[in-house]
Amino acid sequence: MFSLLLIFSLTFLISFAGSVHPGPVNLSVVQATLRRGLSAGLRLAAGGCVPEIVYGLLAVQGVNLVEQVPGLFNALRIAIVPVLLGLGVLTIVRARRPTMPKPERQTGTGGRDSFIRGLVLSLLNPQLLPFWMVILVSYHGHPGLRVSTLARQAAFVTGTSLGAFGILYLYAQLTHQHRTRIERYLHPERFDLVMGLGFVGMGLWQGLRLWVF
Repeated sequence: MFSLLLIFSLTFLISFAGSVHPGPVNLSVVQATLRRGLSAGLRLAAGGCVPEIVYGLLAVQGVNLVEQVPGLFNALRIAIVPVLLGLGVLTIVRARRPTMPKPERQTGTGGRDSFIRGLVLSLLNPQLLPFWMVILVSYHGHPGLRVSTLARQAAFVTGTSLGAFGILYLYAQLTHQHRTRIERYLHPERFDLVMGLGFVGMGLWQGLRLWVF
């Protein structure tokens, strides 16, 4: 029982800390919360943590599963480039359009779209699978952390997803609580423009990494 709690707690903390840095899902949670309210931000966060379960399970199965699907990792690395570029362009275009007074801030609107957006952005993150595989390899050096049984696998996968949701939930809550202060210095349209440029920059950087490496 102690080992299960240890695996879950440590994995939760690693997932939480590993998701702190700004990325497509984090920024999208902030944007959705500003434009559509806390509910939309939390739905996007929920969608963003589902792939943590998928990649956690794949990592648990080990390198053999990856080898059975040749080119999976490279395919994900390539697919994220047009997704980020397209999302960036659409966000910039929307930021430059005249907007009606606060139409998108109604709580509960765009719930399904928000969930799917978070799901896709996180699913196309090529770093998740190798990240969790490296963590599992490091776990195996310690008997109490070795993810060998079904119960330990469940504790590990639960930790990956709840840790990611925890930091995204925090992003959404902080954005919701400080919305007035944020909008005072950064209007939603201006934030969309910054976000759009950020997505384009991330897409170009990922493309450059593919080209160079």
